[in-house]
Amino acid sequence: MQQGQTPASTPIPQGRSASLFYFATAGAVAAAMVAEFLVGYSILRDHPEHWSLLGRELQAALVAGLLALAAQGVVVFLALIRPYREASIRVEHLAHALDQHSHRDALTGALNRTAFDQIIVRELEALRRYGLAVSGIMLDADNFRQVNEAKGYEAGDQVLFELAQLIRLHVRRADFVFRWRSGRFLILASGIGEEQARKLAAKLRDLVARHAFRQEVRLTASFGVAQARAEDSPELFVGRLKSLLTQAKEQGPGGLA
Repeated sequence: MQQGQTPASTPIPQGRSASLFYFATAGAVAAAMVAEFLVGYSILRDHPEHWSLLGRELQAALVAGLLALAAQGVVVFLALIRPYREASIRVEHLAHALDQHSHRDALTGALNRTAFDQIIVRELEALRRYGLAVSGIMLDADNFRQVNEAKGYEAGDQVLFELAQLIRLHVRRADFVFRWRSGRFLILASGIGEEQARKLAAKLRDLVARHAFRQEVRLTASFGVAQARAEDSPELFVGRLKSLLTQAKEQGPGGLA
């Protein structure tokens, strides 16, 4: 159900480039040795009287050279290339973890505004170029301030975490869930129009209303739903969602517009 960010191109790690360089060099040396053997073999074939003297020595030298080259390759790989590769893998994993951290809300685990700024550009471009529909659902926990006031901010944080998990559990794998601010979340639903997005919003509204949160908290949420247009900028699209959410909240708790 989540949704990685579009990966940026990365340079070849040092360990990988070092191994490529070594094996290319070793391959060239091996090819030169085989070529030298073939030259010697062709000379001996034209002068068979020298075969008993030089043929076996030539074959033995080739085999010994190839074995020495293979042994050197094993030593170099174990001593130099493998540590480089392992270090580069650890660096890539660390970079991935840092990237994930920078694109996720620390409290809820949902994607954050930074991630939204990147993904919405991609989704709107796909809409303009290929006609791929994308709809947005903005939801806000009704009267969430009262939860903080009555139960405390720690309880409010727990409720937000549960709300985010509930949403993420019941959207499609292709959808993106962002924490917008406080008790407000935004869902980007790729590949569906407004009618389907409204059905998803109604489903989520009912799930939130029925869910028993910890600390004996009951919540409702209001929803604004809009399909993106080809002429939309990210700001226009988000502005329309905010306006619709305002209309939904004017309907009362659990409104949908």
